[in-house]
Amino acid sequence: MLSGSSRALEIVRVVSQHQWDYLRSLLSTPWATDQDQQPSLPAPEVLCRVLTELGPVFVKVGQLLSTRPDLLPDAYIRALARLQSAVPAAPWSEVEPRLLEQLNGPLEEAFASFDQTPVAAGSIGQIYRAERPDGRAVAVKVLRPGIERQVEEDGQLLRQVAALAAQTPLGSRYDLPGLADQLMSALEGEIDFRSEARHTQRLAELLQRSSFVGDGTLRVPRVFAEISGQRMLVLEWLDGDPILSEAGRAALRDSPNGLDGATSHLLGAFVEQFFVEGFFDADPHPGNLMVAPDGTITLLDLGMVGSFDPRTRTLVLDLVLALINEDPARATDLLVQLAPPREDAVDRRRLRRQLDQLIRSNFAKPLHQLNFALFLADLLQIANACGLLVPGNLGLFVKAVTNLEGVGRDLNPDFCFTEAMKPLVTRLMARALLLPQQRVLQFGLDLRSLVLESPRQLSGLLQRFSGDDLVFAFQLQGLERLLGNLDVLSRRIALAILVASLLLSATVMATQSELQLLRQLSEGLFIAANVLGVWLVVSLMRSGRR
Repeated sequence: MLSGSSRALEIVRVVSQHQWDYLRSLLSTPWATDQDQQPSLPAPEVLCRVLTELGPVFVKVGQLLSTRPDLLPDAYIRALARLQSAVPAAPWSEVEPRLLEQLNGPLEEAFASFDQTPVAAGSIGQIYRAERPDGRAVAVKVLRPGIERQVEEDGQLLRQVAALAAQTPLGSRYDLPGLADQLMSALEGEIDFRSEARHTQRLAELLQRSSFVGDGTLRVPRVFAEISGQRMLVLEWLDGDPILSEAGRAALRDSPNGLDGATSHLLGAFVEQFFVEGFFDADPHPGNLMVAPDGTITLLDLGMVGSFDPRTRTLVLDLVLALINEDPARATDLLVQLAPPREDAVDRRRLRRQLDQLIRSNFAKPLHQLNFALFLADLLQIANACGLLVPGNLGLFVKAVTNLEGVGRDLNPDFCFTEAMKPLVTRLMARALLLPQQRVLQFGLDLRSLVLESPRQLSGLLQRFSGDDLVFAFQLQGLERLLGNLDVLSRRIALAILVASLLLSATVMATQSELQLLRQLSEGLFIAANVLGVWLVVSLMRSGRR
């Protein structure tokens, strides 16, 4: 029985109100493994309306699902990425106690002034403008009252529904409980503003020491850690305009770097984050990119981030290079290493064939027409269809590429992601910025494990040899067919030898015998040899055509 029965009934009511036929098909139709018989999802706009009515938690779940192009078609990814909850601002009477609890003192001690009208209200938090005692303007982000309890209740329902759905033939094809855990872990991280504070500070340090970003061209707001906490985040207030607004474009055009320089710096930060640091902003969409009057770009909202360990970021870089170089064989090997197979073995031939078709169909067009983000999304769809379990951080990677490529195309219609990335990747490889010290350390750990484990494994192998219980199992595919072909071949060789023997015997008997009986016998042998010979030739010709 699902916990929170009233909330479960509310969910059923909202879904049935928008698309009863879909809900009825889920409840009454047996789930088949045939793709044509599976109930399809509601239309993207219907799904967005359902999630919006279910509340801020499901809105966030929808936004997080937009980072999984391996699970949903492109139309759903685009719709969910634009999903916003129309949540009215919580009244000041509910917000003030949270502020006082976090500050552990009166509001006047931390702020010289505080505007009680929020400048923005979202599903997770509300943002207020305030002023510190030293006169510095700050943005105060406060966690929405009641959101923690709602996340807990809806999270339990979501996990239970995922566990039930995983028992169906369709649900068993996906790791639904794992997906639910991933979504809720990300959501639980977003309602803890201490995580966003750490992410913001880490990205600020990364941009300061970056060799791919010009000095001061990219920045993040300063975090006032001394008064920030789990339910409140205090950031430096930075004025500016959205990057795709007319004022934002004008500021970039008038800056020393221009529009092309701004795009290059954004991609440089992308390379630095993914392939050097292994820590990246997973949601650099235009709404989170603000341009100051001097052309400086500010990165906002570090609530959604991803991470790559050294091995993963090396594999991802190699995969990107293999795709750009149109090498489906290497791309197949790298994809299998990045996304391990499910319980059953992956069909490598099918995977390679589909990757080859994907690469040919995309790179046959001019590069400036290639949508690299959509290409990567199709790649993850193929991986999932071929039995690979795509990790969530690859979906975050594709989401980041999607946002950056979209910003680049909006700033410059002739922007080509692959062409812009080539010099950056070449520079990355040439300067050996793949953190070789960490790779050497990993190699040392692997070598240490090998040295420590080898004696035990060798001892076990010798014990099995001495106990006569070691069994080698070989599985040769197509062996029965090979044996059958050899049997047919041996029979035909024997028949050919017989025909040759009959011809030779008939010839000897006809030329050296003076008896009429032997001559007749030789003629009979000659006829039999010819008949068998003709039959053998016809048989060989038929088998050759087959």
